[in-house]
Amino acid sequence: MPEMNPRQVVKAAIEFKGPDRIPYSVWIDMPRFRRDRSSEDVEAVEKLMAKAPQDWIELWPAPAKEWRSVDGPRVDEWGVTWNDNYATGHPLEGGWELLDGYEFPDPLKPGRFDHVYPEIEQNRGRYVLATVWATVFERMWLLRGMGNLLRDPYRYYSEFVSLRERIMEFDAEILRKWLEIGVDGVWFTDDWGSQRCLLINPALWRKLYKPCYRTLFDLAHQGGAHVWMHSCGNIMDIIPDLIGIGLDVLNPVQPRAMDVDELGRRFGGQVCFWGGLDVQVTVPRGTPQDIDQEVGHLTEVFGEYGGGYIGGTSHTILPDAPLENIRAVYEAFERHCST
Repeated sequence: MPEMNPRQVVKAAIEFKGPDRIPYSVWIDMPRFRRDRSSEDVEAVEKLMAKAPQDWIELWPAPAKEWRSVDGPRVDEWGVTWNDNYATGHPLEGGWELLDGYEFPDPLKPGRFDHVYPEIEQNRGRYVLATVWATVFERMWLLRGMGNLLRDPYRYYSEFVSLRERIMEFDAEILRKWLEIGVDGVWFTDDWGSQRCLLINPALWRKLYKPCYRTLFDLAHQGGAHVWMHSCGNIMDIIPDLIGIGLDVLNPVQPRAMDVDELGRRFGGQVCFWGGLDVQVTVPRGTPQDIDQEVGHLTEVFGEYGGGYIGGTSHTILPDAPLENIRAVYEAFERHCST
C-alpha cells in the first residue's frame, strides 16, 4: 500500500483505521521561551520543532489568538483584560445590568477568516483543524468572572441562560463558517477539571452545559468534521458523556490528574486520545530515560486499537524544562510513533 500522507494519518488515527504511524505534536510556550531562555536555546528548540512532522495545521479566526502575549496588560475584543496570559478584568463582573449595553463581537467580522485560505492552500495534504476557542464555560467566566459564574445558575438563572445562548450563537456562526470553508476537524475548548475532580457537580454540568456541546458536536458532524475537545484537569466523570454525544478526540490527557491506565481500560477504542506526556514533573525534572519510558507507555496504552492515539504533551512545555529533556521529548515521540 502507498504511504499515507499527513492528513490520511491523522484521519486514520481518529477513526481507528490503522494509520501507518502515530501522529504527534509537541506544545512549547515559545513566547515565554523567547523571553526567559538564551537565544542559543531558542534556536535549538526551533530547529527541533521544524524537523518534527507537521501532520496538521491549526486555524484560528482572527483575532481570537491575540491574547497569547507576555507583554503586559491588554484588552481583547470581548473586553477582557489580560496580563501575562491571565485574565484580570471581566467586563460583566460588575452586575447583570451591564449586559444591556454590552456589544458582542461580530463572529463574521470582515477579514476574520481571510488569512485561512492561503494557509490551507499552502498546506495541501495536511489535516486542517479549526478552533472554536473558549467555547462556552470559559467564555462565560471570562465575561462574568469565575466566582460570579459559579453562583449565577443559582442566583440569576434566566440571565445565565441568556448569556449562554448569546455565546452559543457566536460559536455556531464561527463553526458554520469553518464548515463552509471545509475543515477536517473542529477543536472546542473548555477547561472543566481541577487537579482532582470536575469544577462543578457532574449532574449540574449535564443540565447546564452538556446540551450546548451536543448541539455544537452535532453541527460539526453534520458538516463532515471530526470533533476535538481540550479540557484540562480531571474530567473522568464526564468523559462517558462527551463520548456519548460524539467526541472524537480528547486532549490533553494529564497523567497527574487522571490515571492513564484507567483511561485506556475504560475508554480505549472509543475515543482518540491526544497528549499525555507529563509536563508537570517528567519533562522539567525527569531524565531523558523517564521521558522515553513514559512516551512508550502512552503509545502502548492508547495505540493498540488500530488508531486511537495522537502523541503529545499534557500541556505546554515551559521554560523551566532542560534543553536535553526537550530534545528527548522529540526523540521519544519519533522513536515510538514511527513503529
